[in-house]
Amino acid sequence: MPPAILFIGCIIWNLCDGAGFSALATAFYDWILNYFGWAFLLTAVVSLGICIWIYFSPLGRVRIGGPAAKPKLTNWNWFTVTLGTTIAAGIVFWGAAEPVQHILYPPESTGIAAMTAESARFAMAAIYRHWTVLPYAMYTLLAVMFAYGCYNMKASFSIGSMMTPLIREKGRVRMNGLIDVVCVFSLVTGLSASLGIGTLSINSGLSRLFGLSSNPAVWLVIIVFVGGISIISAISGIKKGITFLSNINVGIYIFILLFILCFGGTLFIVSFGIEGIGEFLDTFFSGALFTGVLERDPWTKNWTMYYFGNWMAWTPITAVFLGQISYGRTIREIIKMNLLLTALFSVLWFMIISGATVNILFNTPVCGLVEAYQLGYENVIYQLFKNLPMAELMVPVYLAAVLISFVTAADSSTVAITNLCCRQPENETVDSPAYLKIVWGVIIGVVTWIMMGIGDGLTGIKMLSNIGGLAAMFLIIGVIASAVVLIKKTK
Repeated sequence: MPPAILFIGCIIWNLCDGAGFSALATAFYDWILNYFGWAFLLTAVVSLGICIWIYFSPLGRVRIGGPAAKPKLTNWNWFTVTLGTTIAAGIVFWGAAEPVQHILYPPESTGIAAMTAESARFAMAAIYRHWTVLPYAMYTLLAVMFAYGCYNMKASFSIGSMMTPLIREKGRVRMNGLIDVVCVFSLVTGLSASLGIGTLSINSGLSRLFGLSSNPAVWLVIIVFVGGISIISAISGIKKGITFLSNINVGIYIFILLFILCFGGTLFIVSFGIEGIGEFLDTFFSGALFTGVLERDPWTKNWTMYYFGNWMAWTPITAVFLGQISYGRTIREIIKMNLLLTALFSVLWFMIISGATVNILFNTPVCGLVEAYQLGYENVIYQLFKNLPMAELMVPVYLAAVLISFVTAADSSTVAITNLCCRQPENETVDSPAYLKIVWGVIIGVVTWIMMGIGDGLTGIKMLSNIGGLAAMFLIIGVIASAVVLIKKTK
């Protein structure tokens, strides 16, 4: 009830005083990045280091649920559900848009000129930084700690179980309730932000196909449609709707990647993608921890800090779901799946789609990518397809990928939220009632629509994700401390 009441209060406030609500959200967003942006960056880097430490420590050999525990999903289904849950529609939205953004507007403090080879290399390194091992390390760490605390240490079904090695048993009950409330709030803000990005992308595709304009009324229709499918999938359960949609989604992803690899300039994509990986590795720490404070450069606040704040908002409750489906696996297997394999897929996605975008941007005289970017980020991917064969086929295929990506992320998150909102039997997980999934699905949709109405649509989305990310960041720091304690105790 507490997080639901909080969100309903925000909705009512916005309806009564939209200008006041928008002003407060804007001020809070700026305050978060000014005072805690550096902590977003440092927390992500430390999370990756802890995951590596766990992998090579004796803790990595521990099986979730005990030596006799059996996995709930096949390896392939585990991969597709994990990918769909964590990736959301972020990669399908930013795959073509982000390289154009950074090539046209690299950080002023670096002295890199726009539309140069140097700006293109910087763009690819930044993309790999934003979308591969750093964000997935946070998901992985919290998933491992939740699964171990809940299934091996027999703690309650709560996000607070992630910190079981750190918190004494007497203090867990009150602490767990508070943590669950804060993290449900964080996840709904992050999920709403992701749904908002997908809504813009779907709207742009429908505009290309049917001439629909982009406005709040159209956004509402899209949100209702996507939200309805998500609720139905969540009600059907993990082994039915969620797995079915995840398998379809990964199949569409692979088709899109193969198509663009074949027709977007194969040699350039592979060569430039490898070059981008080299730049990413060479500038890993300096790029990941760059705050821009000395030069007063806002670039990192607008991009790296924003991204990590968004990932953090998703992380705690998404990790609950990832921990559930990891039952019966060793911790080392969980790290391989949630950190290594998903990050590798993300590398391939951006190598191919961003690489094709850069190829066309630099080597096609009249490609229209800059003009599409100026109309809105969501238009760039459709302009990319326009420069490739069979655009009439690929635009609907891409729209299907966007739609299913959001559904697979939203339904798994809804399952995790509603399970946390129910009293679970000791050491067991019982699926929550359908009415709770409907309630939270509606709340997520309404919050998304309200925040999209602030500024240009994307402005409100950025505010929303970072508000949730701040609360989640403090939990992640606590989980890091808990993981260190657990690693030292395990022999």
